[in-house]
Amino acid sequence: MIRSYTSDRTVPIEVTEYGAFPGTFIGPGGQRHPVTVEWFDIDDPDETSDSPLCASWGLPAKGAEQTYESLIGALESGGSLNRRGRALAGYAAGYLAADATDLLRIEAAAEPGGPVLDDELHLLVRSWRRTWRVSLGSAPIASDGPIEAEYRIACVTALLRQFLTVNNTDAVTFEVSFGTHDVDLDVSDPYDAFRTGWSGDGHWLIAEEGDDGDDDVLWPLDAASLETVLAESERNIVQAARATGTLWEFDDTTPEIPGDELVSWLARDLYETIATGVAGPSGPLLAFAKKFPLDEVLCGEGDSCLLLVGPERTALVYVS
Repeated sequence: MIRSYTSDRTVPIEVTEYGAFPGTFIGPGGQRHPVTVEWFDIDDPDETSDSPLCASWGLPAKGAEQTYESLIGALESGGSLNRRGRALAGYAAGYLAADATDLLRIEAAAEPGGPVLDDELHLLVRSWRRTWRVSLGSAPIASDGPIEAEYRIACVTALLRQFLTVNNTDAVTFEVSFGTHDVDLDVSDPYDAFRTGWSGDGHWLIAEEGDDGDDDVLWPLDAASLETVLAESERNIVQAARATGTLWEFDDTTPEIPGDELVSWLARDLYETIATGVAGPSGPLLAFAKKFPLDEVLCGEGDSCLLLVGPERTALVYVS
């Protein structure tokens, strides 16, 4: 247990035999031995918004503020963070501190009686249900190749589900599936060639000449139109995420894109990962869409679909 602690000084800790406080734990570089602890009361019963997104905008709730400052300080000790990095760190702080009551900042050594490791950060965030520990320290950059696109997409879409909620029980979902095709696109009208040569798995059909506003077919998008609908979709995603935080409930200003909202960076990361997986850095050759830009689907009405086509691969993004 901790014998005594205050919010303005660090004191030695004492561990009981029943392990009320961890005697040792695994840190970024191996086993770590607690030396001192600093306690902060982060309980904020009057706070009306505990959305982690507020912290990602640089506006953490009172309970998350100390966690936010600790994470940002540690991450910026070796250099400044870009806006994307600050947004991600802010969200992590808001998520960790949500419903929490106590924050413990631990100084640790690599061996019993050894010097404190000043280049590491160890936080314990406690609530009545659980305790989270987060440790930060220098680590070598992995050199075993890029992260698989499918894994990265799964992580991004899982986070987007947290931010884009339709009501108390439902969230907007993004399903991404890759495929292949054998259509020769090196022709005068590649859009028509792909429409007639792609099966669409028997479900997704591409609009033909004469179709009039049929919501059940995919419509071709040229490069300029694709850029426009992606930009508008991103603005709509940010506005939908903002609506979940009471701090922005009455704020109708147009967000800066990309700004401090984590959802903005996630939307870009999702598209770039998919487009690269389809056609490499050059991006898709063709695009087809249904109900794009994203609008109604963010309110729980209907669904949307985007089909990206490369020289040999396709990617279907289904939003519902």
